[in-house]
Amino acid sequence: MLGMNVGIDFGSSSIIISVDGKGIVFDEPTLLAMNKESEIPIAIGNTAYNINGRTDEDIALIRPVEHGIVSHYKIAERFLSFYIQKICGNSIFKPNVVLTVPSSATNLEKHTFLDVVMRAGAGRVCLIEESLASAIGAGIESNNLTGHLIVNIGGGATDVSVVTMGNLAVSKSIKLGGMSIDDAIRKYLRKERDILIGPQTAEHLKICLGGAILRKEEIAIVVGGKSGLDNMPISFEVSSTELYPCIHDTLSIILEGIKSVLEVTPPELVGDISENGIVVTGGTSLLYGLKPYLEEELQIEVRLVKNPMYTCINGTSQIIKDTDFLESNGYLFKTIQEING
Repeated sequence: MLGMNVGIDFGSSSIIISVDGKGIVFDEPTLLAMNKESEIPIAIGNTAYNINGRTDEDIALIRPVEHGIVSHYKIAERFLSFYIQKICGNSIFKPNVVLTVPSSATNLEKHTFLDVVMRAGAGRVCLIEESLASAIGAGIESNNLTGHLIVNIGGGATDVSVVTMGNLAVSKSIKLGGMSIDDAIRKYLRKERDILIGPQTAEHLKICLGGAILRKEEIAIVVGGKSGLDNMPISFEVSSTELYPCIHDTLSIILEGIKSVLEVTPPELVGDISENGIVVTGGTSLLYGLKPYLEEELQIEVRLVKNPMYTCINGTSQIIKDTDFLESNGYLFKTIQEING
């Protein structure tokens, strides 16, 4: 195929792009700032993230992907077009793109992804499930005959799948992830302490204080926000113990999703999973105490991969080099004519 080969992990919280022969070239927030009246984008990616929570009412901050699915078609097209143009420059050949999608995406949702990427400047597009890409990125051979349970906890969604022989035997997407924990922290502070904080502060609290289990030694930090009583600036202290319940509520729902996948998994594959353990990827897998929490609840060994935020894109980078794997497993590159024909 003519044109460069590009892998894209287009998630709710971040977009990660790799180019064959170059590695990862972009890792930026999936966020676009737009003037509401003119609808002209004024900031994308890192720049938009830096002004998130600091803009006036004339500027809209939009995430084109929510819970792993395209939620704003035109914004998603503009967003991807920006990065594809930066990658390709003046090349006359459009890139061949392998794009990851949630394992439980519907045909309509997959078609939307295909259409958006094509209109953003791709020449050919092939969709691959996040869990399968994550499995390969975690070092599981595509021709492995045994079953592996992959839990990819991203920003906007959690992908849970049983992978065997390069295919998904069972899969489920849960519309909760790291950003859900951020939202839970903001709602808690608003309800219980009448304090308003921005999305970046909530993420900071999650990283510094958040945990799937209670810490043996409580820690606390001081952050800034706004009083809900008089709308004045306020500095306040928050502890890890105080935030634990609201974080645990989100994790409990994710846990139930994992259990529901195991419940419908064939016995032979459950036996494989018991022996192979559970592979957990995605940025939220870095949450304090997640491994012992899942192992206690599921009674199965959990393996946290190195650099979990890049497991999916690393798998995509390997997949795009192996066209035999794609073709033998029914993953085909499509052109815009084939999609709309």
